[in-house]
Amino acid sequence: MTAPDIMAGVPASPRFECDKEDDAPRTKQEVFDSAMKAAKESSGVDVDKRTSDGRKMNRGFTVSLGSSADVDRSVLRSDKRAHTLPNDDARRGDIEITDDMKEEFASMQKTLMARYRRGSVSVFHTVVPQEELDRCFKEEVVGHSHGLMTEGQHHGDEREVVSYGTVAVDPAPIVSCQKGCKGFKDVSPNQDNFSITYFKSGYTLICTFDGHGPWGHTVSHRTVQTVPYYLVVESGFDDTKIDESTIPDALINAFTKAQKDVVAHSLENDWDIQASGSTAVAVLFKDNKIWTANAGDSRCAVGSEVDKKLIFETEDHKPQNEQEKARIEAAGGEVRSQVYPDGWVNHRIFIKGKDYPGLCMSRTLGDCSVKEHGVVATPEVMMKEVDLSKNVFFIVASDGVWEFLDSQFVVKAVAKKIQSDGAAKTLEKLQREAKKRWKAEEGDYCDDITSVLVQMR
Repeated sequence: MTAPDIMAGVPASPRFECDKEDDAPRTKQEVFDSAMKAAKESSGVDVDKRTSDGRKMNRGFTVSLGSSADVDRSVLRSDKRAHTLPNDDARRGDIEITDDMKEEFASMQKTLMARYRRGSVSVFHTVVPQEELDRCFKEEVVGHSHGLMTEGQHHGDEREVVSYGTVAVDPAPIVSCQKGCKGFKDVSPNQDNFSITYFKSGYTLICTFDGHGPWGHTVSHRTVQTVPYYLVVESGFDDTKIDESTIPDALINAFTKAQKDVVAHSLENDWDIQASGSTAVAVLFKDNKIWTANAGDSRCAVGSEVDKKLIFETEDHKPQNEQEKARIEAAGGEVRSQVYPDGWVNHRIFIKGKDYPGLCMSRTLGDCSVKEHGVVATPEVMMKEVDLSKNVFFIVASDGVWEFLDSQFVVKAVAKKIQSDGAAKTLEKLQREAKKRWKAEEGDYCDDITSVLVQMR
């Protein structure tokens, strides 16, 4: 079954195609990788990283095809889906940031800094020190974990995590946050991040954010912490009881303050937030109630292990959505569409009359260059009550999962495997399946992939 088959419709008996690989004989590459991993984990053994890199680059092991400069990699991608992978670290179809664009973004950032220094009400915001965030998660909640900024990772590496306190739900959420591959010899950071926060009131918050742009990893790393932080310090989530009627406004306020904080953080720490941002999906749950707050195309899908059916999914915020497009155009933004030879249509948002920023999501955190042109940070908040006798679960994931797998397929496949393989193994297979689809559709390019699996009991 190919990725287009999945996108066209959900098969009657969905399964992860990577299942068949589990019992297959291991390739030479897999045997070598296993041996290298074992060597690195053995006491007193030092593995030269250049050895493994060289092995991965020349996959035949016995015959070298010459240096990488001899290979025309555009030919290798010529039959792939979008035919648009830039030469540097970007997603297929992304707009290349030219020197002229960089100058305009720098000018925008300079203007923003001037307004910030003047104390403009719409810009000025006190940045929360990292020490205060850490204190909050150590003292004001039952437990918390989030992904650390990690350098030097390779394709498939898991993000390092910091944790405080205890896990307050059983079974515990299962998380995987893996770096993608954004070009030959990719050294860019994993721009996905996540957080899990257990509040004293018994509510749990799951955040999965997907950064983009030159500083997208900073936006996602910052905001997966500040969204739960503002729930605590401004909406009473440090208390043992929560008025559920206040939750929608509390989630919107947390996103709003996280946006203000990350803008101020960029100004105080001298990094450019004009063309850097993050999509976001936050899921708050307790007992049989689920609240979702999402901005962009990171998504939550809720399903049942009993019925193996999709119960609910958040709606992606794309520029081609009529309501989103109307808001953008009313604010002076412009939605442009491009059709590729294979029929794939790429919709992106630009400042009217300009060739930037070419954003493909209509709601994000960060991305100051288009905040006055209809791309808002305000999340869409929904509440869903579920029947726990149906063994409800949900998946909170970045579009590294959803790009080539739709919600119905994922829910049915997970519901089937979770009963036989358990949650941890099922999430591992979901991550592998997503990578397999990226390989089939985009060749060597693969987005960062993050998913969190929660079983509600």
